[in-house]
Amino acid sequence: LEARRELKQRKLWIFRSIMSNRATILNVHYVQALNLIDIDFAGNNKKDKAVRTAWKILLDHLSPPTGQKRTEAEITAANERAVDLRVALMKTLANALGYDFDEVQIKKGSYLPTGHTDLEAEQTILRKRLVEIVNGTRRLPIGVFKETFPDIGVTPDND
Repeated sequence: LEARRELKQRKLWIFRSIMSNRATILNVHYVQALNLIDIDFAGNNKKDKAVRTAWKILLDHLSPPTGQKRTEAEITAANERAVDLRVALMKTLANALGYDFDEVQIKKGSYLPTGHTDLEAEQTILRKRLVEIVNGTRRLPIGVFKETFPDIGVTPDND
């Protein structure tokens, strides 16, 4: 009884992690939850099998053959298909755990403030630029300026 309760809790953690981070798919909990599906939905029942199948289809789509160059249109189509496959997985997970979510609720039912997306985009830019500087493919411009900063007590005369 205890083992079944624990398995149910692990399945709920997977579902809750995926649902709560569905707008931030690079979130570590989202990725961890996806990678635990094969372990915690390993049963031979119809619901577990449906979850694993939905996950395998998504994983297969997210792992295209290496070395292939794709056009912008192909990338856009692949991203749209990935959204549909993620929604299908979340719907299958919900059904397996007794929740009744529709596709619109899954797609549109999450909240992600603009500030979070701005912060993530800025951090991505900063990391990329820093890597370019460290790798020697970008220069770091440095200049000396005579500025006045009265709020911290620095003026051109006393610096």
